Amino acid sequence: MADLRAPRVPGADLVVSRDPAGRRSMTRVEGRCAIDSISISEGERALVIEGRWRGRTPRALVLRGARVDTRADLTMLEDSRFECRLPLHAEGWLGQDRVVPCGTYVIQVDDGRSAARMVVAPASLRQTLPIKHQAPFAHIKVGRAALGQITVTLAPPLTSEESGVQGRAAVTSVKRPTPVVKDAVFLQSWFGKTFSDSPAPLADALRHHCREVLVGVRDFSVEVPDHVTPVIVGSRAWWEAMTSARVVVDNSWTPKEFKRRPGQKVVQTWHGTPLKKLGYDRSQHEGRPSTPQSFRWGSSKWDLLVSPNDYSTEILRRAYTYDGEIAQVGYPRNDVLVADDGVRSRVRASLGIAADTVVVVYAPTFRESQQGRSVFCDVEALGRALGPGFQLLVRGHSAALRPGTHHHGSHALDVSTYPESSHILAVADVLVTDYSSVMFDFTATGRPVVFFTPDMDAYAQDGRGVYFDLESTAPGPVVRRESQLAYEVRRAWRERAAVSPRYETWRTRYNGHDDGGATERLASRIREWL
Repeated sequence: MADLRAPRVPGADLVVSRDPAGRRSMTRVEGRCAIDSISISEGERALVIEGRWRGRTPRALVLRGARVDTRADLTMLEDSRFECRLPLHAEGWLGQDRVVPCGTYVIQVDDGRSAARMVVAPASLRQTLPIKHQAPFAHIKVGRAALGQITVTLAPPLTSEESGVQGRAAVTSVKRPTPVVKDAVFLQSWFGKTFSDSPAPLADALRHHCREVLVGVRDFSVEVPDHVTPVIVGSRAWWEAMTSARVVVDNSWTPKEFKRRPGQKVVQTWHGTPLKKLGYDRSQHEGRPSTPQSFRWGSSKWDLLVSPNDYSTEILRRAYTYDGEIAQVGYPRNDVLVADDGVRSRVRASLGIAADTVVVVYAPTFRESQQGRSVFCDVEALGRALGPGFQLLVRGHSAALRPGTHHHGSHALDVSTYPESSHILAVADVLVTDYSSVMFDFTATGRPVVFFTPDMDAYAQDGRGVYFDLESTAPGPVVRRESQLAYEVRRAWRERAAVSPRYETWRTRYNGHDDGGATERLASRIREWL
């Protein structure tokens, strides 16, 4: 093996080396990197990497994650040494410069000629690993994994007293004996993984009617508007915000430790019209030994439950044994689908999609038995089959956001990490889905839907169960074979102007409140409490 300390032959990827007997030889080197030191620059939010290089000078180092990559060019110094300042931040979909999402990344080399290659930690660096650093924006650990590759793990910036099971217990054990609560609103969606869904437009509608708008976020990669204050889920600030705000808004379950205080109001917006069975209905389908009362622990905390239609009202009340007030006003998240406020054109432009391109959005739901999987067809093949004039966007479910991996390809654009799913639906000309509740949201637009359901029987019978037979009522073609999917999408687009009685029946049943005014109807109710 070539010695990294041996001289390089100028103008060639050759290294002169000497074997133990003293014989010299010339070895072709594709590039070898020895990292001597890694440190963290808090001000730059970057890894400062120093090392040595032999072979053709590479283009950059890459910090590669499941969903996000960052890169930085190498600055070559004397004697084949280099320095690289690899950023731990990136520009988000909305243009905000944010810390990269928490998770584990690997450091790779991009030499411009082949796929990026991993960097192996030499013995001198291994002796210093792991390197741990607690920055205000994230907790950072530099270590190594299999084959010696260098890993960088980011975690939320919780203090040692807030971290782990004991930290969570200590944070949530803080009691608020006084019934007085602050003139503030606390909102959270998807357990802080993003700030989106119905809580997001509500935050904007309520911003001028309270002293402060606080938002729970999993980490500082979550893009939030300037008029809200983000607080890290699990921190003391988060618990203080949730337990002292006059109004708490969530689109999923509040923490089990949370107890509504006198003077507080809790609004449960939920997150979709259900095809999949929920709560007690689901447990009965799966044969689990639960009772209606076992679901009351969560719903008893709600003062107001938001519903989009009569169908959902009946199911939500029964499945969660909820006997409180229901605001059947529609979902605020759907206002953007019918409002003429320029979102559709702005988002298409931000994604680089021409005005005359037909946008197809593939948005499947998740499978509980396949948590890390976010797509259920060959999206590259589908993008190729759609052909010129079409752009395929891939939108994975929020449950697969963290465990899933980002799709990199030339025929499909992965928008799973785009903060707001309703914006992606707004740009779609055709939706492809399976059992996701986006089917109910999207029909508010009147645009075509194609259902790709190769596992429909198993999903309905062995999975969570469904409330009705989708195939007999679907407002668009139901496709079982992947080879037919592109054809049905193109056909749906060609025949989009045709009036479908089944589609209109569907819209009458599920989209009666999708008129662009749901946010204001709900916000006016909440303002009564502020």
